[in-house]
Amino acid sequence: MKVRDHLVSVVATRLAAGLLACTALASGGALAEDAPKRGGAVTIALGNEPSNLNPDLSSDYANQILGCMIYQGLVQVTRDGEIQPLLAKSWTISEDGLTYSFDLVEATWHDGKPFSSADVKYSLTEVSAKFGPIFSSAGKMIQAVETPAPDKVVVKLKKSFGPFLMSLACPQNGAIMPAHIFDGTDPVSNPASQTAPIGTGPFKLAEWRRGEYIRLERNPDYWEGGKPYLDEVYARVIPQPSSRLQSLRAGEIDFIGGYYLPASDYSVVQSTPGIKLENSGFAPGAKVLFLNTTHKPLDDKRVRQALMMATNRDFLYKAVWFGTGGLGIMPFTSKLPWSANFDIDYRKMYPLDPDRANALLDEVGLKQGADGNRFSVTFVYRSGDADVGQVAEALKSMWRKIGVEVKLEVTEGSSFADRIYDKASFDMTMVGYTSFGDPALGISRMFTTSAIGRPFGNASRYSNSKVDMLFEKGVAATAQSERAGYYKDVQVILADELPVLTFHEYQHEDAATDRLKGLWGGQGYGMWNNAWVDD
Repeated sequence: MKVRDHLVSVVATRLAAGLLACTALASGGALAEDAPKRGGAVTIALGNEPSNLNPDLSSDYANQILGCMIYQGLVQVTRDGEIQPLLAKSWTISEDGLTYSFDLVEATWHDGKPFSSADVKYSLTEVSAKFGPIFSSAGKMIQAVETPAPDKVVVKLKKSFGPFLMSLACPQNGAIMPAHIFDGTDPVSNPASQTAPIGTGPFKLAEWRRGEYIRLERNPDYWEGGKPYLDEVYARVIPQPSSRLQSLRAGEIDFIGGYYLPASDYSVVQSTPGIKLENSGFAPGAKVLFLNTTHKPLDDKRVRQALMMATNRDFLYKAVWFGTGGLGIMPFTSKLPWSANFDIDYRKMYPLDPDRANALLDEVGLKQGADGNRFSVTFVYRSGDADVGQVAEALKSMWRKIGVEVKLEVTEGSSFADRIYDKASFDMTMVGYTSFGDPALGISRMFTTSAIGRPFGNASRYSNSKVDMLFEKGVAATAQSERAGYYKDVQVILADELPVLTFHEYQHEDAATDRLKGLWGGQGYGMWNNAWVDD
């Protein structure tokens, strides 16, 4: 069988970099400005106390950011979607995409026991697949996990699943647990998930004062030569956003993760000397307006196109979202650049042009009545979505200019999903959808027929067999370049038919003191093995 090689090894490079740094110091030479420095402590803010320290058991931010400093996955993912080695130093994927063969690094658990393929098998099948909400889709694809040697793992899938490698990262619930500690126990209640974690990661739990702080200390036996650079990481529980920001500005903390930083605080951070905004690396998402394509006249793409041209998206971007993230210019998020089709630009395809929108509605046969109205639509949204409420009010004003009456209806969050996804009792609604870092995980659900009626799936009830086929090919292919081709093709169709109007791309921003460096570049929670402070 022909094998597609994804052989990657960075150990030699990392060791060489460490030796060069040591040589420079020994000879009295100055380190480059961006060369990491050893030592120091960092204090981060948490909006809530973690329920546990096992990153495979939930998607909670507090659990994940600390858990992924202690535990690790086979791979790590950059914020641009590049998959890099971690506990797996290299891998090969069979041509049919069904067999993944991994070579593992030499590492030890925090208790001194050797890390091995048995740990990988146990973790993927007994913890990640059974308990991980993000890993669930990948877990269902696993046929078997084989361990031909302590440093080799072979994972066989039931069918090809393009995002499988990405799913093996810690933030995707792909962290590896010590089988000798967990096997035969309940992973949820096991002390290694709670108060006595034992990982392979750069930091170890040193102290946990409930309601106050968690202190992690440097793992002196960490397998990546010379890392981590920090001696300690403190995590303080600060529930109030204003208090977190005040503590950062006062120098009492060094880092607020993007999940805990409201967009309204961005300008304050940017205007305060000594602190900065950094792209968090969280999987990008988008605020999208779903149009119920089973309701007339929204079933006609020309009507949907007219509504797009009647919307001042620049105004919404600045007034509602404070110019943060990005303007929605294509069906996918442009912040997953490998899959985005940059030949598509809604600003050129559908510029703000009420006159053209009016002409298009006339062409459809939707003439204005004596009151100036052509038709009405009901905009249903959740009471807790303040930004969506602002968008709804703005669209009511904007679309009045083309004779479309927008009726607003607010519903409670508990009944929203049933009304939108199950009963489809609405004309339009707006929801923020994360990409989960891959089109197959978070974007296809907005457009595929199989996702109709599924909570937080295809709310527009749009169905196109060619679109379904292209998404199926995109998830089945393993080479990213091949997957990108299918995704770029499907966006051409979606940009023309517009079942969904993409208004805003959101991307969490971290806030940090200028002294904190080296952390950013990874997806989700930062690469704390690379973090250092410049005092």
